[in-house]
Amino acid sequence: MLERDNPISIRSKRLITESLIELMGEVPFVKISIRDIVDKAGLTRQTFYHNFDSKEDVLIHKLDELFDGFFQYLVDNKVADCENVIKFYFRYWQNNADFLKLLINNNLIYILELRYPEYFKVVQLVYLRDKNISPIEAEYIYSFVSGAVINLLVTWIKSGQVMTPKEMSEFVMVILEGRFFDLHIPKIEKVARLDDAAALKNSHEI
Repeated sequence: MLERDNPISIRSKRLITESLIELMGEVPFVKISIRDIVDKAGLTRQTFYHNFDSKEDVLIHKLDELFDGFFQYLVDNKVADCENVIKFYFRYWQNNADFLKLLINNNLIYILELRYPEYFKVVQLVYLRDKNISPIEAEYIYSFVSGAVINLLVTWIKSGQVMTPKEMSEFVMVILEGRFFDLHIPKIEKVARLDDAAALKNSHEI
């Protein structure tokens, strides 16, 4: 879909996006028709297809807007380290939790997963520029990081955001640095723990 930035198109996109999100709060996504959206927006089907290819495309547009806002948030606050990026990531989604809940409740998280490669390209330019990473390494890093942050985000939202964004960022850093899994303990202790786990398993205690 070609990007159209003229004022009329911008207004139409906003009305269509707002209408779909509002309808999703009342009706399951699969039951919402294009006609329902344009009627609520006070527009025509022609206007819809002039700006979007599908209902899913409307949600992608919304996600892109949210990412642009998040990235601008990083720029404005001069966020340059991993822990603070993660903190702002959770804080930003906390402020947009209602939209994320709509995606979760309608089994639409896959749309977020589809868009993360594009978002990661931007983040990579800023935070991984000097790492001399090959294309295949970048792809693997994306898979690892995006899978983790999406699943963590969904679990966090579904569980009621018990931990604060700051606590989440600290927790994620503990995992990334290997401290949670005790990756830095001596090998002999790891072997001893493995033996203990085997004994517990064999005794049917776990």
